Amino acid sequence: MTEKTAAPDSSYLFPALGTILLWSTSYVGTKIASVSFHPGAMASLRIVAAAVVLAVIAAATRRPFPARSDLPWFVGSGLFGMALYFILFNRGFADIGPTTSCILISTVPVITALLAFFAFKERLAAAGWAAIGIAFAGVVVMTLWNGAMSINMGVVWTALAAVFFAIYNLLQRKLSRSYDSLTISQWSYAAGALLLLPFLPGAMGELRAAPPAHTLIVVLLGVFPSAVGSLLWVKALSLAPKTSYVANLMFLTPFLTLAQELIIQREWPDAGAILGGILILGSLALFVRAGKKAA
Repeated sequence: MTEKTAAPDSSYLFPALGTILLWSTSYVGTKIASVSFHPGAMASLRIVAAAVVLAVIAAATRRPFPARSDLPWFVGSGLFGMALYFILFNRGFADIGPTTSCILISTVPVITALLAFFAFKERLAAAGWAAIGIAFAGVVVMTLWNGAMSINMGVVWTALAAVFFAIYNLLQRKLSRSYDSLTISQWSYAAGALLLLPFLPGAMGELRAAPPAHTLIVVLLGVFPSAVGSLLWVKALSLAPKTSYVANLMFLTPFLTLAQELIIQREWPDAGAILGGILILGSLALFVRAGKKAA
């Protein structure tokens, strides 16, 4: 009598797919709300909303305060992953659409690997270097598609946001040696909220002039894609047999974003975004494949 093979544990799928869906709403939501809010104002409102939610959860679970010596690392995390990232992320929407932004942000794992090579001397296979080159080519296509004299600054700002988020990932790796994910998220968002305080007075003025729907979108972006999304992502990583099982699901984000852009805004990315997107998504597929072989 043959033994039955145990079914693979798929409990991670619900929180992982929930995160992907929440993150995909961030792009269309930001594009809509950017009509009423400047990049710094929208960043400050979103980060403050997320920081409040995470602080309440941390207080309810009695998370300890971090060591004083680690506070500069949390400030750096809040600076690169919250303040600078969200300002540039929001700024990019003046010139590009949600799907293009999503694809550009999808380069973060590749950029993180490149920075880790220089910062930590982590080995990078030939296929990894090829993936970096292809991703860079995709960004160049998006940037220069309309002509060498007409650089798409939205692509530039969003690509720079991806670089800052990659730096944030390296800081998270440093902090994860001593703290759990909720503590890291809570204090990173708290630091980001403090760093964005100079934008808050202007944000309050824009709140009074903005349509209620746009204000609601910004608050919901802070509560759900930022706060709830980060907690669901951590849960998915803790349940998955391998980290790659969760990370690979990020490939769904651009397609979900494209569907929302078509349904809600009835817009289709231009030819440069499509061609550059194909190159970038291809580079990510190559990068994941190279990682599996190296594992």
